[in-house]
Amino acid sequence: MARPLTNDEPSTYFCDELKPKNMRNFATLMALAAISFQGLAQKEVVSAYNANKEGDYATAASYIEQAIENPKANVKNKTWRYRGEIYLNISKDSTLFAAFPDALTIAKDSYMKAKELDTKGSYAQECQIGLGQVQMAASNAGITQYNTGDFGRAGGFFDLSAEIASAFEATDTMALYNSALCYEKAGNVELAVARYQACADIQYQVPNVFLFISNLYRTSGQEDLALQTLADARIAYPREQSLIIEELNIYLTNEEFDKAKENLALAAEQDPTNEILWFSLGSVLDNLGNAEEAIKAYKKALEIKADYFDANYNLGALYFNQAVQGINAANDMWKPRMTKAESDAQKQMENDAKSLFETAKPFLEAAHATDADDLETMRSLRDIYART
Repeated sequence: MARPLTNDEPSTYFCDELKPKNMRNFATLMALAAISFQGLAQKEVVSAYNANKEGDYATAASYIEQAIENPKANVKNKTWRYRGEIYLNISKDSTLFAAFPDALTIAKDSYMKAKELDTKGSYAQECQIGLGQVQMAASNAGITQYNTGDFGRAGGFFDLSAEIASAFEATDTMALYNSALCYEKAGNVELAVARYQACADIQYQVPNVFLFISNLYRTSGQEDLALQTLADARIAYPREQSLIIEELNIYLTNEEFDKAKENLALAAEQDPTNEILWFSLGSVLDNLGNAEEAIKAYKKALEIKADYFDANYNLGALYFNQAVQGINAANDMWKPRMTKAESDAQKQMENDAKSLFETAKPFLEAAHATDADDLETMRSLRDIYART
């Protein structure tokens, strides 16, 4: 006969504890809330998609923004792709675009987020196409704003275009340059300089962009930075006449002829075969009234480049002006009764002047041979031919 179990022996049967009814209800409610929350997120995304498809972009934007706030929806690639498409469509409607001025930026950010969430690259092409459309729309918006005179906003749109290109390791050179131009017209020196410098960094529109940067600094009262910009640019482009002339103009405007002379003399010594430097030095010496040294500098330039129009013209003009001054001085000597000595002196001055006209003639003729359309050269030669 089997021995019955006693209280001293452990039982071989186990049962689960009963949960209180209120705990069971709480768990059920949590599950239902999660399902409801997920369903609501899905509903918002679908509603946004349908409104966008029907062309009701403002309503679509409202739905998609609700979905973005939903943690169940904002981790999905499609939510952000739909958002990008919706705001891209808004930008194509001028009325809506005015109400949503940041539509293109939002579209760009949305496609970039969708690209980030698409870890498998399943929608890489869709994201790339969307961003390409945003880039084109930004460029077009920049042109529109430029034409209406809103240069600051235009610059922002061109920046957006350049930013999208950069995300794909490409450079939108036109967008960079256009943004610089817009910011310059808007009076935003800091941004204009930054964008022109970005152009210079990729060798776009150089050396002109250095002139633009220098001019921006000059007009904003920062001449030290203007001169530094030109000095740095001349290291890369030592024979670029526009840079040398711009630097020269700053010194001449400030009547700092000695500085100009020192600067150009040093540059000419460092690059003795650079005819532009010798011409520029001659021009400065000419302005300083040092005709003898100016003549030497002009002739140095012509030794290097015989058909250099500017050097031929300036040297010819220097001799021409000396001749005119001699004629005027001789005329000033005239009086009704002159002694023989006075008459001889006057005659000598006239002969010296005539000789200077003769000296000027070959240089002006050489200038005319280089540029037959220059009116000042033709007028000077006409006067010389009439006097000699």
